[in-house]
Amino acid sequence: MGAYIQRKIGPNLDLDDVKKRNGDLKAATLTRGLAALAVQVLTGFDVENAASCVIDGFQDNGIDAIAVDELQSRIVIVQSKWHAEGRKSMDQSEALKLVNGAKDLFSQKFHLFNERARKLQGIIEKALINPEVRITLAVATTGPGLLPTEVQRPLQELLAEVNGADDLDDLVDLKVLGLGDLHGFLTDKTSLQKLDLDLHLLEWGSVQTPYQAYYGLVPASEIAAWYDKHGERLFDGNIRHALGRTAVNEALVATLRREPHHFWYFNNGITVLAEKINRAARDSHSRTTGLFRLTGATVVNGAQTAASIHAVMQEDETLLEDAEIWIRVIGLEGCPDGFSSSVTRATNTQNGVDARDFIALDPNQDRIRAQLRLQFDKAYGVKRSAEPVTGDSGCDVEEAAIALACAHPDPAFAVDAKRQVSVLWASTNDPVYRELFPEDLNIARLWNSVLALRAIDAELARLRNMFDDSRAAGVLVHGNRLIAHLALSRLGSVTLNDPEAERKGLLEPAAHLIRELSSLLGESVDAHYSGAFLAPLFKNHAKCRELVSETLSRYAGEPVLIPEKRRAVKQATQGSSPRPPRRAQAQNASARRKQDAVKVIQASGGLEEGTLLTFRPDTKREEHLLVPWAEEVPARARAHWTNQPPAVNPLIWEVDGERYSPSNLVTTMMIAAGYSPPSGVRGTTRWTVEHRGTLSDIAEQITHAAEEPSDGRLW
Repeated sequence: MGAYIQRKIGPNLDLDDVKKRNGDLKAATLTRGLAALAVQVLTGFDVENAASCVIDGFQDNGIDAIAVDELQSRIVIVQSKWHAEGRKSMDQSEALKLVNGAKDLFSQKFHLFNERARKLQGIIEKALINPEVRITLAVATTGPGLLPTEVQRPLQELLAEVNGADDLDDLVDLKVLGLGDLHGFLTDKTSLQKLDLDLHLLEWGSVQTPYQAYYGLVPASEIAAWYDKHGERLFDGNIRHALGRTAVNEALVATLRREPHHFWYFNNGITVLAEKINRAARDSHSRTTGLFRLTGATVVNGAQTAASIHAVMQEDETLLEDAEIWIRVIGLEGCPDGFSSSVTRATNTQNGVDARDFIALDPNQDRIRAQLRLQFDKAYGVKRSAEPVTGDSGCDVEEAAIALACAHPDPAFAVDAKRQVSVLWASTNDPVYRELFPEDLNIARLWNSVLALRAIDAELARLRNMFDDSRAAGVLVHGNRLIAHLALSRLGSVTLNDPEAERKGLLEPAAHLIRELSSLLGESVDAHYSGAFLAPLFKNHAKCRELVSETLSRYAGEPVLIPEKRRAVKQATQGSSPRPPRRAQAQNASARRKQDAVKVIQASGGLEEGTLLTFRPDTKREEHLLVPWAEEVPARARAHWTNQPPAVNPLIWEVDGERYSPSNLVTTMMIAAGYSPPSGVRGTTRWTVEHRGTLSDIAEQITHAAEEPSDGRLW
């Protein structure tokens, strides 16, 4: 393998840094070439493109190659370890470096990487914003393909942190490519060796014209044995390999675990192409059982079935004892050129039945369709169609489900809409579906939620185009459903349930709420999950609940508890309880000051109507960008306080006379000045009143004064 790397990959590698410092060219070529080879294995890139992904060198941050496979929506992060003896693998310290480097890449801290990595920054940022992107951490080594337990631990902890325990589809996975895997790739690539498979068919039949084919049942254990022996090579003729933990594959596994005798009824089976099919007459004397030898065989449809069966076998092979699979084997002898490709394409592109299709069987959906037509004269599409119902004509059930999920008081529904939208209609008897589409669903709520969500999505798209900061843009992309939930929660049920909401203009604030809510959400993300990969963050129920609670508390000036926490608080506070110590009260008040500045001032009448406020930069970037811009037109840095409702927008900007929250006005100024705003701005530290300080300072003064005893007594 070393000779192959030096001969084929070496000439395409960038080794200038090694030459300049008179380093070991051979060692660098082998290490970097190994990283490039791993990229080839995992992406199918040619040698030149794979070599261009190598960033190994000074300040590589523990990563030797980064590849963005746009075709598969995948980022591959490689660390390679070349050992001439072929017995060593990576150690724990190297694994920790890879973990830390991956986290820095997830949080887009490109300043911590070398120039080679920064050249890839644009394509990496684009990939990280893609909601469909998946990431593979790869370890390529000339040692064994199994890492020691202490080395695996930090890598598995990272996967658990990013993916979460309840995700069906892992966003980050780990691949360990040992010497055998890499050597196998090179030998399989250079030779066209085909697989030969033995097949025991039960209750079999055949078709001999125009082309030879056999069909019947096969024990699930036999398919699992195929996969165990040949792995992904079993699917070389397929359009894709096994996809891992998808919802469909999880359902396959669940059937095998709970009711294996029903597997044949619930599964579509697999299709195999073979260059030649031989039937052994000795063991095929009846149609009850038959033994066949398949030469040059490949599974062209059913990769997910085979991989799922194998996963169950590894867990408990006894679960496969009663499971059978429908199989069809097509012989290619005498077939025209291109026939195998046509079969592969046809068997993988036929229209499948989606879980959503079964919603059409729910009588409640027919009631919704009729009521939407009667009340709003809008169409409602339940069945999938080539011409979906969109725009002013109405909506379809998928758009309605997402809108209702985002409008639900529990943010978990909005998370599901982002995480895996099919969860919303997994079954007409499923609690999630029944919660979104109850028999007494208010049709006005459905239609108003759809209209508001459309306005929110349009505003998010507009804002994304204004951001140069890809991390901030990522919050808008990956957090779009959570942002919609925040905005719809501020509109409230009264508005969403009002049949006249659209005519009255009550839905218009939805888009206006987005700028500040997304800014506050970004601020919360930066505060608590600054190093997190955004895609899985916004698919994590627990973390999203925390983000919603904090964001709404900062926006509304009071904490918002999720239902189960609210019940816990109620239970904990039932009955009489002693008043907390004064020190605890002071600590709680201090914690509130940063969040409740506007509310504290308004509740106490701390500022008179029309009080002048002046913008004061709080960062060097603001000082550099906004101060010269404001000096051109002094009104740009001035606003006036108002105590008139709505309380959340107490500043009237001199430039346009419109009302803003402190944070929203700073963001608006940044955009008006032609610059991209940060993902979060705390506006109460930017707006000042002469001789009194910032809004945060004023709120703190008011809170301190309220805590001081007026008569010399503690209570």
